[in-house]
Amino acid sequence: MPSPVIVYLNLRRTHLEHGAAIEAAHRQGYGVALIADHVPPGLPRHVVRAVHQVDTYDPAAVDGAVAAIAAEHPVAGVVTWSDRDVETVSRLAARLGLPAPAPEAARIARNKYLMRQALTGYPDLIPRFARVTEWSDLLKALAEIGYPAVLKPTSGSGSKGIFVLRDEADLRTAFDELIRYTRPDVDRVFQDNPNELIVEEFLTGTEHSVEGFVSDGEVTIVGVTDKETSEPFRLEIGHIHPSGLSAATLTKIHDFTGLVVDTIGLDNCAFHLECMVDARQTVKLVEIAARVGGDFIASHLVGLSGAPAFSENVIRVAAGKRPLPACGPRWYAGVRKIMADRDGVLEGLDGLERALAVPGVRHIAMDRPVGATVRMPPADYTTSTLGAVIAVGDSAEAVQTTLRTAVAAVTARIRPPIDRDS
Repeated sequence: MPSPVIVYLNLRRTHLEHGAAIEAAHRQGYGVALIADHVPPGLPRHVVRAVHQVDTYDPAAVDGAVAAIAAEHPVAGVVTWSDRDVETVSRLAARLGLPAPAPEAARIARNKYLMRQALTGYPDLIPRFARVTEWSDLLKALAEIGYPAVLKPTSGSGSKGIFVLRDEADLRTAFDELIRYTRPDVDRVFQDNPNELIVEEFLTGTEHSVEGFVSDGEVTIVGVTDKETSEPFRLEIGHIHPSGLSAATLTKIHDFTGLVVDTIGLDNCAFHLECMVDARQTVKLVEIAARVGGDFIASHLVGLSGAPAFSENVIRVAAGKRPLPACGPRWYAGVRKIMADRDGVLEGLDGLERALAVPGVRHIAMDRPVGATVRMPPADYTTSTLGAVIAVGDSAEAVQTTLRTAVAAVTARIRPPIDRDS
């Protein structure tokens, strides 16, 4: 009889991340059946038993691929590694009788407006907010919320499309840019709710994420990650795991996380909750996703810090097993991104040898190939990330120093874009 497989709906972008996910399935005794829009080269065929390259925004195409897989292999679970497929995983798992979030909980986890609505009974946990689809909605909401505020898509991910509104002068540009951006012909992630935005109170403080699982209603928190974002578009540029927050504040975050997970109704999945902690140690929700944290948090940082490998627990929960218990981290791990500073065409990264020689550096990942077009936000929110450095150390400060030193050693060669009108 064929060995059981875990259906993977798409993969993370870099080979370091998707490699960790595939290896995790193998270590747990499963093969992988991949359904994806794009299939990366070099997949280990002794682990990846089936590959179906289809349009994963097309439910019929995905259903056909799942049917073909189930006809040849016992399916033990269905997982995704990014936001866009959370609702599809819920639908497929329900069809196959496998563990996953309920459809309504998955829908809430994919929409920032709905998740705030679900938590309106706990106003101290969320920013003041309003749904925006028209210019008049924005003006009305800001009359109540005030400045500063944040305007962003309800279903975006990866820090795409975040505008900080300092005063009225910021409104028109931000609104017009987001209405242009949140169309399915620009990014298909918006096909279910085009031009739906949320405006909310600007939260101050430090930014963090909570990495964990919920299985049969029991929440397991693996750890809290400290985050660093860029200005003005709030792109995530660095993470350190575990957090340097005090034990008392971490307890608040743990209690807060359990309440959010329970209120939204998430179950049988990994989660990645993002929150802010202000000067009074008040915790407020930014968002919660029913999938693993990206940016190498789940694939590398958690494991490098000494906790159980996160990706393996993703597989266990998807297959209806209890996650391996968390343990006290014995180390610190972090990632810092190599960012472009201008538009153009990437010709290469100099200094990678020097960066790799910095003590504590474990990996350097490339996000953009040589020859790729680079555009700065708000024209594009992803191509300005050129790569990332992953490092470990015996303190958060040591890891931060290592990362900054390594990134500073790298210089991006970016030639100006060709002016087609000249």
